[in-house]
Order: sequence, then C-alpha cells, then structure tokens
Amino acid sequence: MRVLITGGQESEMETALKEQLSKNNVYCIVAGKQQKHSEISTLVHNDVYTFLNGMELADILMENQVDCVIHLSNKAITSNSMKDSFEQSEENIACTIEVLEACVQAKVHKIIFPSTIAVYGDIEGAITEEKLLQPVLFGGLSKKIEEKYIQNYHTLYGLSFTILRFPIIYGASSKHMNTESMIESTIKKVIENRPPIVFDDGEQKKHFLYISDAIQAIISSLNNGENQVYNICPKEIYSMKEVVSIIHSSIKEDVLHSLEEGEKSRISTTKAQMDLKWHSRVPFSEGIRLTIKNIKHQAEQINRTLK
Repeated sequence: MRVLITGGQESEMETALKEQLSKNNVYCIVAGKQQKHSEISTLVHNDVYTFLNGMELADILMENQVDCVIHLSNKAITSNSMKDSFEQSEENIACTIEVLEACVQAKVHKIIFPSTIAVYGDIEGAITEEKLLQPVLFGGLSKKIEEKYIQNYHTLYGLSFTILRFPIIYGASSKHMNTESMIESTIKKVIENRPPIVFDDGEQKKHFLYISDAIQAIISSLNNGENQVYNICPKEIYSMKEVVSIIHSSIKEDVLHSLEEGEKSRISTTKAQMDLKWHSRVPFSEGIRLTIKNIKHQAEQINRTLK
C-alpha cells in the first residue's frame, strides 16, 4: 500500500504516524499546503512535497500512485472569537474539499479522516456513532460539515473513507510543534513549579487519548472500516483538577495515587472494537508517565545542545 499524509508541519501525530507506517512496511510520503506561490518541491530526506492547490496535489498523488490519503492538514480552531473561528472553519472545510477533489482526480481508493467527538455536542446518555450530531463549538461544527462532504464524495464518486472521531490526543510532544496540547502544557508548568491553567472550575470531565492509541486506530483503518464512522475514545474521563493531581503524583512517583481511576466514559467504542479490533491500550496514568518522561528527555537534549 502507498499512503500520503496531508500535513507537512511535523506535528506529533504526523511524526509518530510516519514512524509506525514505516514499521509496517507501508510506503509513505507527506504533502503540505504552500500558502505562498512556489514550485512543487521535494525534501528528499523527509519525503515531503508541497502543493499550492488541488491540481498540484492530484499530480503528486498520481505520480506516487497513492492508494490512501490520511488527511491531517486541518488546523485546530483555538480562537474564542466568532469571526476568527468562522474563518478557521472555512479554511479547514476548503482544504478538505480540495483534498477530496484531488483524490477523485487521481483515482485514490480511500481517505482516512480524523474527526472529533465534539461533533456530538452536549447530548445525554450513551453515545454511539448513529447519534444525531449537535455540535456546540466551531471545531465540532467544522468537522461535522467535513464529514458530510466526505460521505457525499463517496456517494457521488465512489471514494472510500473511514472517519475516526477522536477526543483530545496527547503524548510524544514534538520539539517541532508551534503549539502543544493542554496535557503537555500542564505537565511543563507543574515541572517548572508554575501554576497550571485550569479553565472554568476545573471540574468538567474530558476524554484524553494517548497518541499511540490514536495511531493504532489509523493503522487499523488502512485495510478495514470501509465507509464507516468510528468513535476512538478511552474508557475513562477526567477533570483538569484530577489531571493536575495525577501529574503531581506521577512526578513524585506516588504510584498508588497516580493510578487513580476516572469516571466511566459514555462514548461507545464497541463498533471500533468489532470492526477495527481496536481498544485503548494505554491507561491515562501510564500515558501521563510516558509524556513526563518524554518532556524531561527533550529538555535534557536541549540543555546539552546549548552547552
């Protein structure tokens, strides 16, 4: 199989995914969107292409005989401003349509799309993939629209897809990233004895998925889950107050306290377990420990470089 990842920003997901694809002997290249006019170029040492539009991306897909596209190009919608959020949403939707058009032109077999559980909004009860989508935030609304475009392209042009609805993904923080997840940011503040930022009252429960579990869901989707949508979530949820407590315990190596269990998640992953043979393997406390270890290792590398 020959895979193209849209991205080119050296994000933690992209880097870890490339490594795992290589281990599975899957041919993989990366294509990133160029904002300014430039010729298509290839950075041979990273296998990274750049493209200006869908036509150029289609050429890259055809040239490399790509079978599957993993679409990681979407940018996180971080602004609370209505105007900024709308503009970021429009940019993400336009990018996805461009990728879909290129896939159709190049006769790519499949697209794998990382979506978000935010598409569900604040609904009650057990949450399966068939639930009505009622997103509250722009991030969820944008993904809902993109999911619909992907499904329509399957209906109109036969482009196969797998949509994976992820929660907050953390772990394996990359030194190349311009931004970091709330988990990495909180860990660094605790390590540096600075007060972590806790939004609202810190009691709202969230899902946190370790990056290796997210990667495994994508890998499993390469040859499974044709034209299906899956929830990819951990079994438990935690408040940010609980997260900070577990981080403190993990740093102090207080094993019993750091193994504190969270509240059971209402999001069902039964479908992913059956079709993709997927389940979350890394408990939250273990993911925190691994992330702390990685952050400390990176800090040591930086200090050695500066000396």
